[in-house]
Amino acid sequence: MDAHDHLEDVFTSVNLWKPSTYFEKELTYKSSLFSAIELDIPSLQLENPYAPKGTLDQALHLPDLETFQFGSLSDPSIPDESTTQPDTELQEEKEDIWKIAFDLGPADKDIAFYTWESFENPGSNEPRSAYISEASTDAFDAALQELSQENGGHKGAERVVKPIVLLQSLVSLGLGRSSVLFTFGGEDPNRCIQALEDGRIPGCSLVSSQNFINRFLTNGTTFRQLRSFTEHTYASSNALPARVALANAVSTILTTFETYLGKQSNNIKSMLQLQQVFEKPQEILMHLKSMVDTITTGRTNEEVVSMLYHRIQSSDQGDDGVRQIAAQILSTVARPFLELVGEWTGTHTELVTSFSAEKSFVEIVDGAEDSAVPEFVYNSDMMPDFITDEDGAAIFETGNSLRFLKSHHPEHPLAIPGKFDIIAPILEWKFSWADLELVSEKAKTYEMEVMSAIQELRGAPNASASHLGADTIDHRASDGMLDQNFEQYLLESARTFDALPTQDSNTLPDELQELVLRTISSNSRIESPNDSEFAPPLSLTPYLSFIPILAAQARMINATTLRLFFRSHQLRLHFSLQRQYHLLGDGVFLSRLSSALFSPELEAAERQKGTVRSGIQMGLKLGSRTTWPPASSELRLALMGVLSESFHSSRLYQSSVKQKAKLDYRLKKDREELPGQLNFAIRTLPESEMEKIMDPQSLYALDFLRLQYIPPSPLHLVITSAALEKYDLIFKFLLRLTRMMFVVSHLPRTYTTPASRRFRNEAHHFVSAVSFYIFQTGISDHWTAFEDFLDSVEARLENEDKVGTIGVLVREGLESLKKAHDQCLDRIMFSLLLRRRQKQVLTLLEETFDAILSFSKLNTDNRYITLEKNTKPEMTEAGPEDLYALFKGKVRVFISVCRGLTGKRGYGKGKGTSEENTIDRLLVLLEMSSYYSG
Repeated sequence: MDAHDHLEDVFTSVNLWKPSTYFEKELTYKSSLFSAIELDIPSLQLENPYAPKGTLDQALHLPDLETFQFGSLSDPSIPDESTTQPDTELQEEKEDIWKIAFDLGPADKDIAFYTWESFENPGSNEPRSAYISEASTDAFDAALQELSQENGGHKGAERVVKPIVLLQSLVSLGLGRSSVLFTFGGEDPNRCIQALEDGRIPGCSLVSSQNFINRFLTNGTTFRQLRSFTEHTYASSNALPARVALANAVSTILTTFETYLGKQSNNIKSMLQLQQVFEKPQEILMHLKSMVDTITTGRTNEEVVSMLYHRIQSSDQGDDGVRQIAAQILSTVARPFLELVGEWTGTHTELVTSFSAEKSFVEIVDGAEDSAVPEFVYNSDMMPDFITDEDGAAIFETGNSLRFLKSHHPEHPLAIPGKFDIIAPILEWKFSWADLELVSEKAKTYEMEVMSAIQELRGAPNASASHLGADTIDHRASDGMLDQNFEQYLLESARTFDALPTQDSNTLPDELQELVLRTISSNSRIESPNDSEFAPPLSLTPYLSFIPILAAQARMINATTLRLFFRSHQLRLHFSLQRQYHLLGDGVFLSRLSSALFSPELEAAERQKGTVRSGIQMGLKLGSRTTWPPASSELRLALMGVLSESFHSSRLYQSSVKQKAKLDYRLKKDREELPGQLNFAIRTLPESEMEKIMDPQSLYALDFLRLQYIPPSPLHLVITSAALEKYDLIFKFLLRLTRMMFVVSHLPRTYTTPASRRFRNEAHHFVSAVSFYIFQTGISDHWTAFEDFLDSVEARLENEDKVGTIGVLVREGLESLKKAHDQCLDRIMFSLLLRRRQKQVLTLLEETFDAILSFSKLNTDNRYITLEKNTKPEMTEAGPEDLYALFKGKVRVFISVCRGLTGKRGYGKGKGTSEENTIDRLLVLLEMSSYYSG
């Protein structure tokens, strides 16, 4: 019971520090293994002269502070005398301690190493090892020979090659050369033939020897294959520049290997040393072989560079030295493409006279090769993969604008930078952060130099004329100086050609060669301190290497070309011309054109027997005649003066004509040619559409008439042939709409039948609503937004001129203007239902117009018309009720389709643009009173 009272809780840690009751006390414990440590110094009996002789207390006793005294101190007020003497005698030359140590030799030269047996018994003999691996190579060869005799006398074990001969042969084999033991030749020059198939290395078995030899055999075969690649590339007359660049790099590396390994071969004494020397070159050769195999199918420079880029990018995380060599090869192979980009953008001297001579990312429009100013297009498929689509389009835009400067403003600093002592930085592929930062600095310096030259040229009075004059004076002055010193010039040239080269071409520094030597040499880490530098990923290097220079060039060229287009080439005038005539934005022109085409009150331009045409206010009278189409003479008489008189009486002409020509413009306007040679012309139509224009009552009767406009150079860079085709489609549709407006406005106001009255009112409402939507929402709103964009660009250009900067506020270029113009036309065509995917909706609208034309013809000829099922009206016997029912049904279907398009998901999304769905505005105009909703 008492024992339980003394038990502690085993699950608590309160008294855990207390020792066990079974543990003996320290005083009674005595170790049987070790005795206690004695700290009494004399008892230790140290054989040390410096050890204390007394007890530890006496050794550590401190002096008495009260009785302790220091020695006498010097007076601190008296300065110490200098211990240096002005005339110090030269000390005798001491002995060279390093030479003495060298003469004595190593410190451990007299030390002998013993085994335990020889240490204990100096006279004992060391027993020979029972392992053959610790014996000499002769023992191993003898054992193999003995084994071969026991197994039948295999002769292969007896063919041991001398080490010196084998080493020399393997060095030649590794370099792809023939030797005593290995020969290249036969049907396949890259195939090696061994003189001794069963020859082996001393001290190695036949299997291990052949495995060792096969490594050098692979190395030699790869060496010869690469050499064969370079020879075939050089021999080809149509080899790609990128393949030639790769062949040059391969040839440089192979030559470096031959030189380095040839020097190292004299110092090679063993097979392991030979293997170590060839290890890094073999790794580089394997990478070279994979690069050559990768670009085999490349047909253009861009394809070769792209293939090599992807191949190197896949092994970007490998050995640092090999990665640097691969990057340098990529930079070399990409140089032909970069030179082409430099020639196109103006950062490199242009050597290619015509970009159509070779297939590249720049192509000439079909049929424009023979023109004075060809039109270029961008082929994105020929741009390498490391150039993004956005950067590729910017490169093309920069070069296209530069062609405009060179052809129309050849005196500009961007067109002839060499004349202003401006040197553009060359496009080079860099891979280190230091080189990439240097690229940005070069781009900034180049941009400042060009901007300074432009500012000086702009600030000079009569800048253009004075610059041309200076150009002429400089040429004359230089020609005079050349004539005066021509003899001296010839003598200096002759001496230059006769003199010996100042430096051998073989000693010229080659970055790739030095890089390869650092990689394969044993002290590469010492010679290449920058190997450990952090380098950017390969995928970022194209952007960081090229874009700073190209972006600076693009900013300056874009800012310059925009100013010239707006101020020197009257771009706004030609845009307004398209709005005024192709889009029927001029009311005077629209009124005169409608009268000349449709008015029955004008004199007929058709030739009639017994009637003399006066030639004054004549028209085609479409809708009031039976013969169609008109002859060319009728067209000239009817449309004579419509364009010229409407243009010269418009505000557009008044605002564009020069001040000095305002007084006599009336005398010149009959002889002046309209901008862009604007005139009426005949549209070329296929045979299927030719049949439609033969009927004067058809909606398509005027489809042969078009406006011909040729944008003067260089405006074709913005108003392209594709844009003119869109203008032509819009003008053809507007001609049909203009005819419908004329027809409904000339319908009789009184009818005898209710169906005719309802038909006339609803037709007038339908055509008026559609025409208001077309001209206001479909054309005017989109064109106003486009003009706002042009106003914004011009305003920012003015602000830049005030501040004295270029390319800061305005980053747009000609491509931006062209894109904005094309998008404006696309939105107009979408609102006018002229896009290809809207063909069915347009067909419903045209069928509705056909019903109105049939009703108009019914009232004109007083004949009845009927309809065949699901076809347009034909001339038979029917009344206006049938036409009204047809018209009303077409309108209801058209409105229901438009109502469905209003909420249709994805309707209005064009390729590359977002087109606004404005069909709901047409619905509001058509059924604001909900008349057709039933």
